[in-house]
Amino acid sequence: MTRRDDSLPVELASLFLGPKGENADLFERLLTEAFRDHVFWRRNFHPEDGFEIAELDKRAPAYERSASVLAQELLGLLAELKGGVPFFSPRYAGHMTSELTMASLVGYFATMLYNPNNVALEGSPVTTRLELEVAAQLAAMVGYPPAEAWGHLTSGGTIANFEAFWVARNVKYLPVALAGAADELGLADLQVDLCGGRRAPLGALDLWRLLNVPPPAALDLADRLLAAAPDRAAAADAVARHTLARVGYQEYGRRLALEFGDPLPAAAVLVPSTAHYSWQKIVRALGIGADQLVHVPVDGRFRMDPEALWATLAALAAKRTPVLATVAVLGSTEESAVDRVDRILEVRERAVCDLGLAFPLHVDGAWGGYAISVTREPDGARREHARALADDPGRRWPSEEVFAALAAVAGADSVTIDPHKFGYVPYPAGAVLFRDRRVRELVSTEAPYVFQEESPDSVSAIGPYILEGSKPGAAAAAVWLAHRVLPLDASGYGRLIGATARGALALHRRLAESDFAPFRIVLLPEPDLNIVCFAVAHPQLASLEQANRLIGRAHARMSVAAGRPSREVSYFVTKTLLRAEEYGDAVLPLAHELGFAAEDYRRAGGVAVLRSTLMNPFFADRRGKTDHLEGFLAALRAELAAALEEVTS
Repeated sequence: MTRRDDSLPVELASLFLGPKGENADLFERLLTEAFRDHVFWRRNFHPEDGFEIAELDKRAPAYERSASVLAQELLGLLAELKGGVPFFSPRYAGHMTSELTMASLVGYFATMLYNPNNVALEGSPVTTRLELEVAAQLAAMVGYPPAEAWGHLTSGGTIANFEAFWVARNVKYLPVALAGAADELGLADLQVDLCGGRRAPLGALDLWRLLNVPPPAALDLADRLLAAAPDRAAAADAVARHTLARVGYQEYGRRLALEFGDPLPAAAVLVPSTAHYSWQKIVRALGIGADQLVHVPVDGRFRMDPEALWATLAALAAKRTPVLATVAVLGSTEESAVDRVDRILEVRERAVCDLGLAFPLHVDGAWGGYAISVTREPDGARREHARALADDPGRRWPSEEVFAALAAVAGADSVTIDPHKFGYVPYPAGAVLFRDRRVRELVSTEAPYVFQEESPDSVSAIGPYILEGSKPGAAAAAVWLAHRVLPLDASGYGRLIGATARGALALHRRLAESDFAPFRIVLLPEPDLNIVCFAVAHPQLASLEQANRLIGRAHARMSVAAGRPSREVSYFVTKTLLRAEEYGDAVLPLAHELGFAAEDYRRAGGVAVLRSTLMNPFFADRRGKTDHLEGFLAALRAELAAALEEVTS
């Protein structure tokens, strides 16, 4: 397929329909082409069949009535849709939703007409291949070895994170199952790879050491056991009989107590204080339990604190509490903070030998995953930070720390990336990627744990390894076409995301410089990506509760949350509460800047902030008649004044 001329830069204005439909002619032509091509396919599929609907049928009264009803109801729907939110406009800076690329919309529309279901190859021979190509492209961007990685699309980040933990849990308990099978098969002398190149017989490991075999070593051990067994199928069945997936939590706990005597505390799941609320859902749904979710403190930039992570791991190791998995966040949903994945990997490596703790590391990049593209040259090579920084006229984004974190994701065991967020494609399109494709066998519902040699044409392997039973092939086509037009490198998505990050930095700077007296804007630190958060102080706000209510009223005036029609909103924002129970002391400096003490912060339950997500690359570039940066500041002044009157009256 012909590619664009890579010697020319990507023109961001060519990617979207445009805030005023500026590219309507091109978009209409592409949609018409897709529709006509689909009709051509229908008419040429066994043309000898003839037509099922005759022209005379269309003139029947019942037909005309049905067609009229369809047309009339469509007009009604179109009228209703005008009450929606103008995500396409630079005036929208609320949630993580924005203008969509024309490529993704046309790709979705064209494929939607065929309605493929990407769970089984038989119903989606084309789009299943496209989905696996998309997953391979994302994995290559992350830095996973192409011959070893595997991934697929999901309905969103929550399901992607769920699958990653579903796999992580099974990897964690795999050595226990292998030990049980090895005992049955007379293979207890099988060697297990441990810290520093040391090895030990599988049968000599107690429960604590079995639950702290590093993930790659656990998968290698499974290969070794199946290869050593006289009957591979019988060995696979023996492994399956000892798995948590086969026997369930109650029976599994009973067996561990009988076989190992001294039961260990329940395994912990470590997440930063900024972790998405979906992790609560996930540990509950998987039966891990909400009590096992441990929030690791964040630093002043709202990134997981590596020193706090080490202290947490040391405390868990002292109590012989296993760590089921640790999550790093690549772009928190509140602040777009990027955890220092590079330093977290260093902590994990040290923990294996110094603490005897081994665990999978998952990166939740549902929001910021596409930003990894800024670390890639068009030929796929890893860029130097200096070259990435040179793309920004202000030499501010990405910072050296953010760049190092983005590049380090290649060392994680799994990662979630949402194309329907920073990929600018329609819902639903999340993605989960695994560094080692062997892990998919641990959740397969088609066969027990057998690492088969795959033939080159075995592209149907999606359905048996995933949670969902139906998934739109149109989503895969949308992402695939978007990637064809906008490559996963610094010249493509990196250029687009960089424009939004620079817009966020411009907004942050103008908020800091502007005079809002008698109001005072209290900003969170500069964003790692493109979300700007700020609280508001005023002499009449006597308590933090009042300050939080002001934020709530301002948000109601700058959103449709309170039933306000979108046409009455000048600029859109959203809000969030930085909860004391989650953020701990990390938000205390913000409360102090607002003029309140620690006890005020804890009594109020946290600090409310307005939150602006700058996904539109044109926000800070004055392309039309309106300077949206200055327009936003003017609207904010007016709405804060009106909100204060509502709060104090």
